[in-house]
Amino acid sequence: MSRNNHYEEGRETVNKPMSIDAGDALVRALRDHNPWWEHGTEAFSLPARQKSDFYHLARPDASGSQFEDQPLLGLVGRRGVGKTTLLHQFIHHRIETGDNPERFLYLPFDADPLYQLQSDEQLRRAVRYYESRVLGRIEADHPHFILLDDVHQIEHSNKPTIDGWGSPAVELLEDVPGRHVAVTASAGIQAERELESVAVSAEDYDVQPILPEKFRDYLFTLYPDLEQEDTRVSPTSLRTGENSLPAALRSGEIAPLVAELRQKYENVADAERRISSQVVDYLAMGGIISYDRDGAAESAADLTPDDYARLRGDVRNALYQEVPGFESIQTIADLERICALAARNRGAEPFRYQDLVELFDVDRRTIADSYLPALAELYVLTGTTEYDNSRPRSVQLYLRDTGLVTALADGDATPLQNDFAREAELARIAAFDHTMRFVYGIRAEQGTDEAPTVQFWRGRNGTVDFVFEIADTPVPVGVAYRSQDREEASAAIAEFQETYEAPLGFVLVGDTARGTNPIQRHGANIIQLPYWLYLLLC
Repeated sequence: MSRNNHYEEGRETVNKPMSIDAGDALVRALRDHNPWWEHGTEAFSLPARQKSDFYHLARPDASGSQFEDQPLLGLVGRRGVGKTTLLHQFIHHRIETGDNPERFLYLPFDADPLYQLQSDEQLRRAVRYYESRVLGRIEADHPHFILLDDVHQIEHSNKPTIDGWGSPAVELLEDVPGRHVAVTASAGIQAERELESVAVSAEDYDVQPILPEKFRDYLFTLYPDLEQEDTRVSPTSLRTGENSLPAALRSGEIAPLVAELRQKYENVADAERRISSQVVDYLAMGGIISYDRDGAAESAADLTPDDYARLRGDVRNALYQEVPGFESIQTIADLERICALAARNRGAEPFRYQDLVELFDVDRRTIADSYLPALAELYVLTGTTEYDNSRPRSVQLYLRDTGLVTALADGDATPLQNDFAREAELARIAAFDHTMRFVYGIRAEQGTDEAPTVQFWRGRNGTVDFVFEIADTPVPVGVAYRSQDREEASAAIAEFQETYEAPLGFVLVGDTARGTNPIQRHGANIIQLPYWLYLLLC
């Protein structure tokens, strides 16, 4: 029987018997996955607004994009954080602003398991078809983009006769001016490991983590008017410039920083009540459930136990599917147990390493050097130790999404209602996550991609919840979500400042007395600001 075949509109008409060769599955579906080639911007169904990651990736108010800063860009993060949506938002934005739809090729390797068979050859065939039948129809003097989604599905590290995605990606970039490749994966190590295996220089690619929605993303989804020019609270001036936190740390003058914070508060002062009222719902839902729903969830009461069960299941699946690539992990179930332990503890107290060793029946090195780094790589949980302690005896465990805390500990948001103590515990967890982001943003402005580090510190007068460093200068932050915690938080920060000569510190308060200035300066160098404003600025 004839083995001749031909392609028509990107789908293969095959005049031969069914075979086990899946090598054409991807190329046959190209137009299904790239409907903008035919329908332009009408092909998209996207959220009403972009999350904050979109702005530094696509740079809608500037020329170029982060996709074009280097030949290859990796977007990494947990399932459900919006990596695929960001790719589609980027394509939509560029087409809307005048780019030819044909300049964008999107290949989703998680859309069909058949794409993962002989994936190296499938990728090559798909790009050859794109080059000859699509890209070849337009002028080639502008950048074009090949976007490979969920490449961790085709690493094939245990199949030596099949290339992963690294070799084909390198081939795509060779001698093709104006081409940029972007990939998505669950963890940075997946992208870095594959590129290292094919000798790609670290200077030729960048890896950008995509995390669950921040509070500001969730808030602006509910209230788009807060993103208007006169009400948008931008954190940029706190990261760099004469009124920024780094400037205050260098000079020791904190008055300009306080003035900048007060100005930002004034921008949204009229909306304070509706902003602060959404904090508890954000704490209950976290940054994935609310983003994953079809339309913004204004209240945690809109969610069901099924929503939380799905989140819990997604994380469990990620652990069992992604962690096998971490060679040092022998018992994957232990990672799920650590997450459950952290959810039950809710950041209340650090865990002694010795207690974890006895509980999990492993040595300290397994906990500190294998389990916790693997969870951090997957952006599920971060373990943090005591500041200025080279041999810490304990570790604080923070899940990076408060919705996951609710999912693992309770199953739904009901127990959080009318339980202010539990709300305060979730507030500390969210503050840790946002502090990590704040430090990352400052370091990015300073031109370094060094991973942020946030620790805690114990003194005679209490515990400083978070300590981070900017240019080797420590900054203490205390969370006083409940009014009875303010005195202890301030005393602990004052003690830390005296011990380390720290120029300034922050106290985050859950409520402020009506009629008083919400941005207060205690003593010479402690700044008190509302908890909701801090989340908004991170």
